[in-house]
Amino acid sequence: MMDKWKERLKRLGPKLGYPVFYLFCLVIFISWTFPYEKLRDRIVTTFNAQQRTSAQPQELQIDELDSSFLTGVKMTGVRLITPPNEAGKAPSVLTIETARARISLLGLLVGNKNVSFSVDAFDGTIKGTFEDNGKSRAVDINFDGVEMARIDTISANIGFPLDGKLFGNITLDLPEGKASKGNGVIALELRELNAGTAKELTIKTPMGPFTLPRLKIGNVQINGEAKDGNLKITKVSASGGDVDVTGDGKVQMREVASDAHLDVNLKFKINDAYRTKNDKTKLLFGAPGQKDKPMLEMDPKMGKSKTSDGFYTLKVGGSLARPDVAPGRGGS
Repeated sequence: MMDKWKERLKRLGPKLGYPVFYLFCLVIFISWTFPYEKLRDRIVTTFNAQQRTSAQPQELQIDELDSSFLTGVKMTGVRLITPPNEAGKAPSVLTIETARARISLLGLLVGNKNVSFSVDAFDGTIKGTFEDNGKSRAVDINFDGVEMARIDTISANIGFPLDGKLFGNITLDLPEGKASKGNGVIALELRELNAGTAKELTIKTPMGPFTLPRLKIGNVQINGEAKDGNLKITKVSASGGDVDVTGDGKVQMREVASDAHLDVNLKFKINDAYRTKNDKTKLLFGAPGQKDKPMLEMDPKMGKSKTSDGFYTLKVGGSLARPDVAPGRGGS
């Protein structure tokens, strides 16, 4: 029996081996001669053209795009430039050191585009997959140790820096390839989050800039579920720091992510230990037992946003690229 299989292998081996070897050589040749510069230019041109319809158009720049093994590409010097929120300020730049993507050859055989990607940036990694079968798209993104302090656009939007590590996952199915019809879940965690620089936190008040000690926010959980393009934020919570935070709301997803519309409610309460750190914290937030109104409540809207249990409420609207934060409604 073994002799028969050996004979068959001898006859079929050359017939199968030559096509396989030819295919291997073809893939190698294509990877060596592929016009990667033109592909880079097309990616940049297509992205920037899509951004022209956005309320907050961003600009993509890529220094170099080259091959990565046989079916992948490697990008270096990737920059996403966001215009400033205020006139006279410099634009914020999100820089990615290295990004790799690889397409599945088996998927291409049946007409699907299955791409896996990996990004080394912000002292962490972002990995995931993207699938396009022509009728719908699916994306799965995993964050592992991404340092928030390295993302300049965050401090540009909120007015002060944040540092802490981002972990978690975003999984979305996009019917017809549209985020406005998307379904899925998000589960994100910010570990050891702090507001301000290593020594201080400067915030804007109606009376001008106010410098405080660095604020420890602690660990933050953000969970949500998307259905038909509406992302319901089911949980926002922060614990283990100088402030307690809770929240919920919704996000109306858009084809351009930065245009997503926010409708989020937040509540925060500064803990007694932070309120009594120095004279400025006592002045702004009020010391425990203090009868006079703290400086924070001298803004009538902020005073009305306070609830009976000592929390202040905030309403976050606007877009993801340009959020608008205002005092919310207080009450019992």
